[in-house]
Amino acid sequence: MKDKVVIITGSNMGIGKAIARHLGALGASVVLNGRDAERLSQACDQLREEGMEVSGFPADIADPESCRQLIAHAVKKYGHLDILINNAAISAKGFFEDTRPEVFKQSVDVNILGAMYATREALPHIKATKGQILFISGLAGLRGMPFQGTYCMTKMAQTALAESLRAELYHSGVHAGIVYVGITKNDPTKKVVFNDGTWRPLPERTHRFASTQDRVAKVVTRALERRRFKTTVGWDGKMYLYVSRFAPWLLDLVFRNNIDKFVEHDT
Repeated sequence: MKDKVVIITGSNMGIGKAIARHLGALGASVVLNGRDAERLSQACDQLREEGMEVSGFPADIADPESCRQLIAHAVKKYGHLDILINNAAISAKGFFEDTRPEVFKQSVDVNILGAMYATREALPHIKATKGQILFISGLAGLRGMPFQGTYCMTKMAQTALAESLRAELYHSGVHAGIVYVGITKNDPTKKVVFNDGTWRPLPERTHRFASTQDRVAKVVTRALERRRFKTTVGWDGKMYLYVSRFAPWLLDLVFRNNIDKFVEHDT
């Protein structure tokens, strides 16, 4: 990672910030991104105090022009671009039939179109360095879950995009990959959008299998160093992947019979 230039969308907090810290500690120059300019500035100051080379660019990736400016900022400041990590995402909760249309649109605009806009703008520069494009997904990208249909749809779409890019860009030397993050401990200020359009704090994740953000960042860093295509984080993630592949009927049974527990956990 030394001397690599990396853009991480949605990195002013949480997993994105943890990844920035790990890559910065290995000598990468990291461009942090987020919509909250004040929080972004605080994140950059904190990482600089830890001796890392970082730059911040506030932008809403759901806007194509903002994505263009984000990529241009990185190239202008550091001269080139090696890695784009599509981490920014909106988590949506609620039953599909009760979800307002604007919630569908918000989720698609950020989770799907935002990743597409940023990737398209970054591609010419990443081709020049034979670099990497990495998508940060989750268990929702492996199989649809109750009370999270909108979120699952957008994360599964990222898998399709990563698979397509892997084939299209193979001969250019560009690597495309995706990381499926399991249950991860979240920041206290993390919020999710519900089916009625309201934003609510995400309950603290106390599951015994929950990974720390630092653990996720280490796995992401390793996936980049080894240019892996698909990576699953945590024992819960690996177990979920195995069952979804070889015993999908079991997941269907669990989901059907525990919908109330899903709702209780998320609310």
